[in-house]
Amino acid sequence: MHQHIFWHARWDRFIVKINMSTTEFDTENIIAVTEVDLRDEQKQAMAKAMEEYKQLCLISFSVNRSGEVIQKLELPMP
Repeated sequence: MHQHIFWHARWDRFIVKINMSTTEFDTENIIAVTEVDLRDEQKQAMAKAMEEYKQLCLISFSVNRSGEVIQKLELPMP
């Protein structure tokens, strides 16, 4: 059953919704995805999301009068 679900998650064109909190699965059956595996539009979407998160993180920092960069807030969770 679990191999069937992960095969669909990897190869089907539609989205398979899996409730990970109640589904038992073997983590060794998960196929890792690298950036090389992504299509160009997926790479662009990921780059955009990463840039937006980076900008949110930069809000946590400030420069004092002596020019020293200090962290004023905790970094936001993605």
